[in-house]
Amino acid sequence: MNLKQKTEKALIWSFVDKFGQQIIYFVSGIILANLLMPGDYGKIGVLTIFIVLSNILIDSGFSSALIRKKGATDRDYSTIFFFNLIISLVFYLILYFSAIFIANYFHIPDLVSISRVLFLSIIFNSLGLIQQTRMFKEIRFTEYARINIVALTISSAFAIWLASNGGGVWALVVQTVGLSILKTLLLWCYGRWFPKLIFSIASIKEFLSYSANLLGTGVLNAVFNNIYPLIIAKSFSTATVGFYTQAQKLQDIPSALIANIFRSVAFPVLSSINDDKPRLLRVFGKYIRTTAFFIFPIMMLLIVVANPLIISLITEKWSASVPMLQILSLAGMFSPFIILYYDLFNTEGRSDINLKLEIAKKIFLVLSIAVVLVLSNSIINLIWVWVIYTLLSLVVTAIVASKVVGYRVVTLLKDILPYFVVALVSALVSLVTFLFFSNSWLQLIVTTLIFVLSYIAIVALFKMEIWLECLSLAKRKLGITKTTEQ
Repeated sequence: MNLKQKTEKALIWSFVDKFGQQIIYFVSGIILANLLMPGDYGKIGVLTIFIVLSNILIDSGFSSALIRKKGATDRDYSTIFFFNLIISLVFYLILYFSAIFIANYFHIPDLVSISRVLFLSIIFNSLGLIQQTRMFKEIRFTEYARINIVALTISSAFAIWLASNGGGVWALVVQTVGLSILKTLLLWCYGRWFPKLIFSIASIKEFLSYSANLLGTGVLNAVFNNIYPLIIAKSFSTATVGFYTQAQKLQDIPSALIANIFRSVAFPVLSSINDDKPRLLRVFGKYIRTTAFFIFPIMMLLIVVANPLIISLITEKWSASVPMLQILSLAGMFSPFIILYYDLFNTEGRSDINLKLEIAKKIFLVLSIAVVLVLSNSIINLIWVWVIYTLLSLVVTAIVASKVVGYRVVTLLKDILPYFVVALVSALVSLVTFLFFSNSWLQLIVTTLIFVLSYIAIVALFKMEIWLECLSLAKRKLGITKTTEQ
């Protein structure tokens, strides 16, 4: 199987994995949103940053280092496994005893018990990190997809049962912790690897030079990507956190789906061809165009149907989330490109660039947030800051990539603008729907249908590259044409 075939298979199963997960999250999220209150989501939203940050610190960038290293040994894998486990136990104990301080700071007493149970997911996540890394390195996305979907389905079903029986916020806790436990168990069952009693300081030192920058970047992203719930909880209310969290989750479903599909495949594939610069840039450009082909129409559609989507699916009690969702969708439209750029830098062994960029961008974000809180104290203005930050991040990252890697800004614009324009035109056409229908369900269904048909019609009419690639892939999978090597 050549690189193109491996990549296509990996992309297909990565899509199955991420799409399947997002569908489960979407369906279970709708059910849970109808059963629970915004305040319940607000409590979990406040604690999310601690879990995400801990997971980043536990991994310490070693997973990427292992994927990138050619000929990684059992000594390497076992060492990192025990390192992850030790660090996870340390962090859990710190957070366990810090729970009372977290609860007091936000004036939410029940956060003590909630956080101490929720943080158990940190330990279970660490136990499956190496098995997960090996699957990525070996491009075993078929098994990984099955593990994720099974674990998420079971944990979500149990969460819904608990919520329907008055479990309240504990339903969300069970969903998170249950997922961590089930996923880890399945990774151990199907991961084809078990740690040996080996711990090598030399292995730790070998990976530190590469992973240290990844760790710094990961910490900054973890903190600032999840800092809004903390700010909102302190400056506004737990219910407002819930509205924000719901909007963030809805926009994150497609945005994270697209980003994760390509990221999980892009890094190992690009790492395998990083000694062939022309081919590397050609393949990277293909990832950029493919991402644009999918992300622009999806996020543009989400902006258009935000109101009927929320009203129809999770009722008017969540209506405050509508403008938040529309604004956040603008940011989600461009964030996947930034993630791809980061993987490109990491492939080139330039993780230091990511760290430097993140430090500069986070300084800008902090200053912008401070100005908004002082001058307006508006939740909407606060969310607009995130949009501006995301757009500037993409521009700055693209300029740096042009100079360091050779993927020019002009090339980026040529790759993404056609798909953005088509998505915008499709959105404008679909807005006509709102002149003829007042029922939220009809608005949602008919607008979506018109948008999708408009988008497909335009890309097909102009024979746009990625549309033709998708058709070609479909034909190959049906056995109509033969595959050629990339």
